[in-house]
Amino acid sequence: MKEIVVHTQAELDALPDSFKDLTLIQIHSEAGIRIVVNKAWDNSSVVARDNSSVVAWDNSSVEAWDNSSAVARDNSSVEARGCVSVHLQSDFATVALFAFAVCFALAKGKITRKSKTSTVIHPKTRRGVIGWLDANGVQDARSIIFFKKVSKDFKTQEGTSRETHWQVGSTMEHPEWDPKSDECGAGKFHACSRPYFCDEFRNGNPADRYVAVEIAKKDLYAWPNPSYPHKIAFRRGTVLYECDRLGKPIKELK
Repeated sequence: MKEIVVHTQAELDALPDSFKDLTLIQIHSEAGIRIVVNKAWDNSSVVARDNSSVVAWDNSSVEAWDNSSAVARDNSSVEARGCVSVHLQSDFATVALFAFAVCFALAKGKITRKSKTSTVIHPKTRRGVIGWLDANGVQDARSIIFFKKVSKDFKTQEGTSRETHWQVGSTMEHPEWDPKSDECGAGKFHACSRPYFCDEFRNGNPADRYVAVEIAKKDLYAWPNPSYPHKIAFRRGTVLYECDRLGKPIKELK
């Protein structure tokens, strides 16, 4: 069997769609770096090892080992072995637990315990915006600071009819507020609980920036059973400052 080791999202995305020989794709990423597996490669299998953090999307299949963590979304399947933790976030995903693996059942997908030492946890969470704030470790308040990732010109959706300019000091209000129609897409603005979570939606351009946006709690909408649990919809917000990926204002770094 041929083996390929990848350490970054770019290395994984650069792999061909299929392999002539049976191939094992091993993910060895640094702790804190999340790798997204969003497809199934023909004639291959994917294994996450060490302290890797992996998100399984679509119809992908991932086997997680050692102290790695995995998130199961869409129709993905995850086999967790060793001391692995899995977050099940889709009603259609499947998870198999071996050894001392733990699964947090955040949706109704299929979970199979393959060992008596494995554990399934059913967290009790509140619904709506309050539940989302709890799950993301964000303090409840009348107005809250969230984060967006924007272009070097402080724009999102560049070159489209939804292009928006998130200049520091500006207040943006969505002209067609309709948050319940779909988790993604039109009808809402989106923000994340931490700047680095925005990397899931904009990644690859080193010139991109992060901005902090103050949003009134009454202008938030949390999608039920979300595919993107760190993202929330909002109607209106004020851009406070540019920050680094950890949320520290840029002016403090100079």
